[in-house]
Amino acid sequence: MRRLRSDLLGDSPQNNCYHAISRVVNRELVFGDVEKERFLKIVRKQLEFSGLELLSWCVMGNHFHLLLRVPDKETALAGWTEEDFIARLGVLSEEKYTNQLLGNVKMWRGNGCEHLVTELAGRVRNRLFDLSSFMKEVKQKFSAWFNLTHGRTGTLWEDRFRSVLVEGTGGYSADGLSGLLAVAAYIDLNPVRAGIVEDPKHYRWCSYAAAVAGNLAARQGIGVCFGAAKKATWRSVGAGYRKLLFGAGAEEIGGVTPDGKTRSRPGFTQKEIEAVWKAGGKLTLAQVLRCRVTYFTEGIALGGRGFLSSWGEGTEEGRRGTAKSVGGAELGGLMFLGFRKENAIQAPG
Repeated sequence: MRRLRSDLLGDSPQNNCYHAISRVVNRELVFGDVEKERFLKIVRKQLEFSGLELLSWCVMGNHFHLLLRVPDKETALAGWTEEDFIARLGVLSEEKYTNQLLGNVKMWRGNGCEHLVTELAGRVRNRLFDLSSFMKEVKQKFSAWFNLTHGRTGTLWEDRFRSVLVEGTGGYSADGLSGLLAVAAYIDLNPVRAGIVEDPKHYRWCSYAAAVAGNLAARQGIGVCFGAAKKATWRSVGAGYRKLLFGAGAEEIGGVTPDGKTRSRPGFTQKEIEAVWKAGGKLTLAQVLRCRVTYFTEGIALGGRGFLSSWGEGTEEGRRGTAKSVGGAELGGLMFLGFRKENAIQAPG
């Protein structure tokens, strides 16, 4: 899968964004409040070590979504020395295994075994600014903690993680919503689609709720997805993003009006949304984002026509794939590249 990404993206330095998803084996609801907090703690520590940037996230009862920006590895590591790689391990020094490695470095140098230090620095280099390494370590470390805490053994995850390459330009364009902003909103609306909360700000394990609560990293991530200028305030970015999350036209049923009638705003169910979408009909933005659709979670890439054609043509994966327009209000400019059924393979990851 590493080769797949390399073939698709080529050698030009760039920051690439991915929507990464992984599910628990048998779809069991293993993530309680404590587990969600622990998982996010592990994610934050691995972000600090790996150099990846988290733009949006949501941890649900049996799966998680992470929207990640991965800097170009060679550019990010330009000028790094062997000492820099060894020092980077210090970020994970609380881990028993990593602490032992740091102790070994002192011993190796004391014994004149510099070649062992060089080999270790090389292994650290391979782990940095790499999506596959980041996801592998996050999942392994959470699994180890979960199994130890709950007295279980065996695999915790359903399969390898899935990831969709997302065009990294945020905000809106002349064609409508960008892929980055659409995916961020899709992620934050997970607990709403699942019927857990009516407002994503009440679900503390998603990026929007964290941003509302004052988390600086969450606000910065949403700002990137929203295409906001560096000097933009959270008041303006947050207001715009909230309007996106609660666009007109979504189904709303519940509550009572002053005269005792059930409060309701007409809308479409998920089944109706999917039927209309497949038939080529237009949907409101909120209906699109609240629907569980494969465009945001499976396949190869999501973005504008130019973004997909820049690497899709001339590659084996591009020839095997088929590009489709993503329907829906304000999403007309987005294209989705997925595998043809006869050539279906696991998404990158």
